[in-house]
Amino acid sequence: MTSSKSIVDWNALSLNEGIRFGARLLREQLGVRLFVATAGGECIDLTPPGPEAETVFDHFVEIDARWGDGKVRATMDGTRRRWAEQVEKWSEEGGARGGSAVVETVPGFWARLVPVVLREEVVGAVVVAGYVPKEKAAKRVEAIRTVLPDHLQAAIAEEEGPTIVQLARRDRRWIDRVGQSMAKAMVEQLEKDAPSLVDESGRRFAGMLGKSKEMKQLFRKIEKVARTNSTVLITGENGTGKELVARAIHRLSPRRDEKFVAVNCAAIAPELIVSELFGHVKGAFSGAHQDRQGLFEAADAGTLLLDEIGDMEPTLQTKLLRVLQEGTLVRVGDTQVRKVDVRVLCATNTDLEDLVRKGRFRRDLYFRVRVIELGVPPLRDRRDDIELLARHFVNETVRRHGTGRKELSEECMQQLRCYDWPGNVRELENAIERLVIMSGQESTIDARWLSEPIAEAKEPEPTLDFEGYELPEAIEWIERKMILDGLRQTGWNKTQTARRLGVSRRNLIRKVARYELEEFREDK
Repeated sequence: MTSSKSIVDWNALSLNEGIRFGARLLREQLGVRLFVATAGGECIDLTPPGPEAETVFDHFVEIDARWGDGKVRATMDGTRRRWAEQVEKWSEEGGARGGSAVVETVPGFWARLVPVVLREEVVGAVVVAGYVPKEKAAKRVEAIRTVLPDHLQAAIAEEEGPTIVQLARRDRRWIDRVGQSMAKAMVEQLEKDAPSLVDESGRRFAGMLGKSKEMKQLFRKIEKVARTNSTVLITGENGTGKELVARAIHRLSPRRDEKFVAVNCAAIAPELIVSELFGHVKGAFSGAHQDRQGLFEAADAGTLLLDEIGDMEPTLQTKLLRVLQEGTLVRVGDTQVRKVDVRVLCATNTDLEDLVRKGRFRRDLYFRVRVIELGVPPLRDRRDDIELLARHFVNETVRRHGTGRKELSEECMQQLRCYDWPGNVRELENAIERLVIMSGQESTIDARWLSEPIAEAKEPEPTLDFEGYELPEAIEWIERKMILDGLRQTGWNKTQTARRLGVSRRNLIRKVARYELEEFREDK
């Protein structure tokens, strides 16, 4: 697999003195190699350069530079995929319960993986690889030899070639301790560099899940605006996750170590909201028995999210504009001007521009809060994420209620994909919780447990806009899309894709070349 361009600069870890020392120690003492692996399949070798390769595993790693044997290359590609699958599993489960994992890969080498957990997100793993357990060496050494070129097999048999590293339990326990130290050093380095919270698969970002094009674009925008101090307006329907976007901005910002405070402006009575935001002094109104700071002061040096800002009263809008422009406020019943340093994020599910036209929202405040606008797509516009989110919510619900392991049937999943989800991600989460509970002791959740609206949902009709296209261009576009979708669904198996599309394999290969579709392949 090949990940998209990493935002975390993993290669920079090779410059860290502690990591370099650990890699050199592992190499010199035990003959193993140190890597960092990501869920997207990226694998960076952190082993410092040294003399000519001396172990068989070195030949697998350095195959491109040595003697491009197909079997050996495929074996190493499979090894990297297994490492990536383990990292992705940790990422989806929210962490490594056992602290580390042993991954055995074809044809017999072992690797110890330790998760790299950055701000509660598994972003990669330390991998110490290239050995076989001493007590299980006989079978594994023979398996390794079978994929090697003849000249290497002969050299190993005569004890003149590279060695296959065999480690006892004691050495493997030491590897585990070193791996834990390496993971800690990597986290410290990445924290120092203030990295992104995008994992290599692009599926998880600072507590949000999404692999669709729409969410990946949103992740990149958050990445750009987070490190500034600009006011951000987050728009989207109810249940799309606007507060999660705000929290992601805070977690990636220079203010991440300070407070994040969120307030729903629509949930507080109009007569109390001014005091809630700006505070009051003793005696300011009935019930004000002592001085009290507001949420702006509570969030000083940090981030304040004003949710449902479109429901603000006009007088409150004026006070908010002053804070945004001057960074000052006055508590209710007070005359003292107080200075605050707060980054303000605003969220709304209403059309503020329409409210401005109707005279219900100040125009100057609208332009002040809309320095940058981030739109969160509704779930119906990111259907590629429904399966990912559904499986995540199943696992979360199972963990929370202590039920046995469960999974969704394909029929059930298909209906989830067809439904329009007017309540968005929040509605999906609640629907999954209902399914888990109503399915009782069954390990597979089938479609009979779906609520009526979801069970009766029909697959949405595809809409294509070919305005400006001539007929040959439109036909090519459709053909290209059908072939690409078919290849992705079959894991780029051209024989299966050709059979599904009703064309010959030769014809399919010719069209793949014509449309240059190989560049979209994710497993190269």
